[in-house]
Amino acid sequence: MVTTPSSYRIRRPAVAGYYYPQQPDLLADAVDGWVNPHVSTPAVAVIVPHGSYRHSGAITGAVLSRVRVPRRCLIIGPSHIGRATPWSIMVTGAYRTPLGDVPIDQPLAEALQDRCPFLQSDEAAQRGEHAIEVQLPFLQRLAPADLTVVPIIMALGCEQESLQLAEAVAQVVRMVEEPTLLIASSDLSHYESQACGRIHDQAIIERICAMDSRGLVRYVREADVLMCGWGAVACVLDASQRLGVSVTDGVAYGSSDQAGGDPHSVIGYAGFVVR
Repeated sequence: MVTTPSSYRIRRPAVAGYYYPQQPDLLADAVDGWVNPHVSTPAVAVIVPHGSYRHSGAITGAVLSRVRVPRRCLIIGPSHIGRATPWSIMVTGAYRTPLGDVPIDQPLAEALQDRCPFLQSDEAAQRGEHAIEVQLPFLQRLAPADLTVVPIIMALGCEQESLQLAEAVAQVVRMVEEPTLLIASSDLSHYESQACGRIHDQAIIERICAMDSRGLVRYVREADVLMCGWGAVACVLDASQRLGVSVTDGVAYGSSDQAGGDPHSVIGYAGFVVR
């Protein structure tokens, strides 16, 4: 368990006991049941869902099992809590889960802020948000003990700012002398029938696998798809391309109805590795 100084600002768990087990031993057992780190290789980025573990834990585990999770991780996720801050970042402190505290990578966060003044240090925008929180127990079980993160929440950030952030992410990743894993936290279509959801999800998956970030944004807007995290995905794909990556592998796909949810109001989940 990683501990942090008492002077740090601790972002406490918001969905423990709801999206995932609250008891440390049960949480560790759940994550360990979905991961197989023996097949891991280096990767630049991953795209993983942020549903409850019941709905999407197996997909997240399958994705992160395929990559070597380094000490440094940068996670971009969408806002669900209606804060007005278009882009929020934590620069100091730590995220807490039942498995311990994950410190913020302050040098990396500050380097991004220097290049992107629109990244606001708004801890309130992170406080009740689950898109980043649900990824951390997986990282805690797979990464080195000195794991650090840079958490970024995107609410209403414009496309130009997303491109600026992607360029900044690529710059700071090239500057650091150790691997940094980029993580986009995103689900696929929401509240569709099974048939409509599958159609939208397939179109989204095709664009992600083609690393077509602009095509993804265009499709989501023109087809009026409620994809929670499309901006995070587009930003991570753009940053990955700037880092010289051109291959995205689809790892797993599922939907909420397969886990016992309403077949008339389905959420899609998928996971990808970007190498």
